[in-house]
Amino acid sequence: MRINPNSKNAIKQFKHIKHLFISGNKDDGFLDLFLLPINARNFDYNSVSDNLIESVADYALSWKIRDKYKDKAMTLSRKAREKFKEAAKNDGELGELLLFCFLEGHLDAPKILTKLELKTSNQLYINGSDGVHLKKLSDEKYQLIFGESKTYDDLNRAFDNAFKSIGEFVNEVNAKGNDKSGINFEKGLISSNIESDIFEKDEEEILNVLLYPEEKGNYKFSLDDAFSIFIGYEIDIKDEQQKCSNDEFPIEIEGKILNHIETYKGNVYKLIQKYGLMGYTFYVFIMPFTNIDENRKKILKKVLE
Repeated sequence: MRINPNSKNAIKQFKHIKHLFISGNKDDGFLDLFLLPINARNFDYNSVSDNLIESVADYALSWKIRDKYKDKAMTLSRKAREKFKEAAKNDGELGELLLFCFLEGHLDAPKILTKLELKTSNQLYINGSDGVHLKKLSDEKYQLIFGESKTYDDLNRAFDNAFKSIGEFVNEVNAKGNDKSGINFEKGLISSNIESDIFEKDEEEILNVLLYPEEKGNYKFSLDDAFSIFIGYEIDIKDEQQKCSNDEFPIEIEGKILNHIETYKGNVYKLIQKYGLMGYTFYVFIMPFTNIDENRKKILKKVLE
């Protein structure tokens, strides 16, 4: 499958601070901490917007549509922004775009479908994952990764709501009473909406399993469900701005973030247990923001200009 090159470029601006395992069992997954670009003892949100612009089409549109308009850059850009702008009425859309970029650019897990594609294809809101990606671990092992993003001012609330949403998704619980939701329903959407031509010739077997899940037992490789989460939370950097030099500031902020997450890390495993999610692998990307509600809107506004 193809990885969008823009995803790699988009995440180069973020410094990878730390890779932490969730538990003593590596298959429970890990937490990856990232730092926003810094300019003059401030997070550089303009740079974030500039570097995300090229990924909007990759996230919002299918390969088929992008290939169709590959020689019409302005038309492609307009279509992508129109679709993304409509979806951006949901406050979580920035987190979903960032999650897409991290899954492709950092985890090397190419996109199969995003929520925007599913919504357009079926004219309904998918009460489920923000996107679906495929991770190849080896020739015999694959993971179908369902995405979830939360961007809140409070770290605890972001994590708890993320795992609660995944628990409801796995157990096919929908507070709105709509039975067309949950992991099995979404797998059905994958099989009916997947683009076969994004798979290489040597990936024919994995494509067949995605198209016909009931035939999974006929192949020698495994395909496990897994989850990825983007957590954006709010951090106060005023003290560091006042007391630190420009050289000291990034070091202090990195230490502050690392202390936050290392202190919180044990709660992640407890949430996995609380919501009945033992056995799944979780890939969690974490990044703090200042004034998260204000700056989330600022980034999206500039991306969509």
